Amino acid sequence: MFRMLRSLPFALALAALSIFAASCGSSNSKFRLVHAIPDGQAVDVLIDGKTVESAVAFDSVTPSSGYLSVSSGTRHLQVFPTGTTTNAYFDGNPSFSGGTSYTFVVGGPTTNTFGTLLTDNNATPTSGDGELRVIHASPSGPTPVDVYVVSPGAPASGTPSISGIVYQNASTYLNIPAGSFDVLITPNGLTAVDIRESFAPSNGQIRTFVLVDVQGGGSMASSPLVLNDLN
Repeated sequence: MFRMLRSLPFALALAALSIFAASCGSSNSKFRLVHAIPDGQAVDVLIDGKTVESAVAFDSVTPSSGYLSVSSGTRHLQVFPTGTTTNAYFDGNPSFSGGTSYTFVVGGPTTNTFGTLLTDNNATPTSGDGELRVIHASPSGPTPVDVYVVSPGAPASGTPSISGIVYQNASTYLNIPAGSFDVLITPNGLTAVDIRESFAPSNGQIRTFVLVDVQGGGSMASSPLVLNDLN
């Protein structure tokens, strides 16, 4: 790059270098948070000591659509019961890369909370197709789990579309052709269906299904929390 700049007139070279420096130094990341602590209170979210979201309810994502902007680099992320700054559900220093979108899942139960930072895929899939990712954040659900994508009403059979998703982890994104399907969640290696959720991708839609407990915990909810990654 610097060889090219030497061949430009000085003013043009200086302008090009300024633009390059600004683009490298000012890039932000995008961030959203999922509250998956079934026996927890609503939460406040702080980044570098500043409250960015308040009173986030269990089994929800904040913001409800889109993302927050966060400066790239290592940030101090804290998740507290609403109205307090003690007994944090999460207190750590995740690292955010510029120009990247993230989902942060804070899960439970309150006796053993966790936080997982996941990189999202917001790139438009192959024309007409959709994509699906599954996050396992249900402390009472089976682990690992398998995922079958089948015709509406069909049983789980054959080879799973996604296999072996362990609690506190996520699958990769699965490409799915446009159409109408059922997404089935089963215990790993079994075909007994714990969750059946319809999914009809079109026009490049990308969705993330988050497996969570019922309110209060004790069993996995019969429907996932659905996040809109694209369209």
